[in-house]
Amino acid sequence: MDRNEVAVNLRSVNKAAAAALKGPKHTTIRLSRPVAPHAFAAHWLSSGAARRLTLARREELLRLTAASGSTANLEVAQRATGCPLTYEVFEAAASSGKLAACRWLLERGCPTSGMPGTSGLLGAAARNGHRHVCEWLLGLDLEWAAPGPHVSAACGGHVELVEWLQGLLPQLQTGPSRQPWPPANRPGAVLVEAVAHGCDLAGLQRLWSGWDAASMDELVKYRALLGATCSPTPDWAAKVEWLEAQGCPRGSGRDTTGNYLAERHAEKAAVRADAVPRLTWLRRRGFTMGPGAAMAALKRGDVAVLQLLLTEEALRLGREWSNAADDAAGGSIFLALHAAGWAPAPPIAAKVAVRGGQLAALAWVLETFGERAVGFNAKLFYCAAASGRVEIMAWLRERGCAWDATAFHGAAGSGCEEALEWLAEQGCPHAEGCPFPTLASSDLAEMVRAEGCLWAIGARAFLEDYYRDA
Repeated sequence: MDRNEVAVNLRSVNKAAAAALKGPKHTTIRLSRPVAPHAFAAHWLSSGAARRLTLARREELLRLTAASGSTANLEVAQRATGCPLTYEVFEAAASSGKLAACRWLLERGCPTSGMPGTSGLLGAAARNGHRHVCEWLLGLDLEWAAPGPHVSAACGGHVELVEWLQGLLPQLQTGPSRQPWPPANRPGAVLVEAVAHGCDLAGLQRLWSGWDAASMDELVKYRALLGATCSPTPDWAAKVEWLEAQGCPRGSGRDTTGNYLAERHAEKAAVRADAVPRLTWLRRRGFTMGPGAAMAALKRGDVAVLQLLLTEEALRLGREWSNAADDAAGGSIFLALHAAGWAPAPPIAAKVAVRGGQLAALAWVLETFGERAVGFNAKLFYCAAASGRVEIMAWLRERGCAWDATAFHGAAGSGCEEALEWLAEQGCPHAEGCPFPTLASSDLAEMVRAEGCLWAIGARAFLEDYYRDA
């Protein structure tokens, strides 16, 4: 039985069933999986169900519902969120192979491209191996985005789909401005890297055998090895060994952005879930570690990887990391940096913790560096408001953090009704004429329903006029 069926239906049979089926495994409802329409509607159409959701969360709800394939739930989700149907919603349905949802979206005028002229829907379906959706999409007379759906299929490791799509290259390359894609027997660097990345060793060898490997330049072979070092397949290490045996180089010199090519392998590997053992294996094999890998770990918030890389003599942190820290994935990463002897800029550490909704990390920053160093000012409070997290705003105000009219600007941009209501209730300063402090909860909800989630963008523009004149 599907897990959602257990959580929604089986547990509600009686008290004994509910008691026996406890814990996250049996109580968590996964929105990307089908949910019984009656339960979905009962929850999301109830009063205030979506009021705590930020604009990003509302859009995510639509995408997850599209991925589940339930058209009934899609209709409910659109009504509950007030958000328009976007290309990203269509892409979620195509990626999950939900043909009925794709047809439903097309009938309702959902955009088929994320940028003018070309569509990535065929690539989204191909990446996940959904040939039936690919066949349907090919009948829509759309112009397909580069580098092509065969590259997307390779990223997903679907060898037969790659071969099928390569046979359709002349048909796929439509449009007056389309540059010719490389022929099947002499692939470009993008396809070669995608195959090495997404396909297992057997698939890589199968496709490689059909290529004119002797004519590949060094850059194409380098990209093949780069794809393998960060590959998600279990046999990624075997692919690295095989490609090096085929003469694929690790790279020398710098790329167009000034980064060392040889260090890109570790940088790419640092974002994998198994980054610690993978980087350890690469280092033993002689691959170069570099600051780019540590930067990737910082942005991902991977403490274990960062601790591993900080043992490298070449990776001693310098002042240039202060700016990079602003992109950190979470405040907890700063504990590892602090333990390694690098004191992060307190305002940046606090902002990252606030942005990520990490109260424990924020409390650590405050305790470690003090209010004066952190800067308990309106800029920090704006970050909390822009995140749409009421609990963070309340925590900051309890400790005397300053606020100003920009908080309404941030909360409006987040699209969270609850955050706007809280600011109004707490008496947050606001620009003259700002509508939100005087709106009742029902009025805010009606604004979302009547205008869609684009109200947040309009509110942002409205408030900017006041801040500009202030």
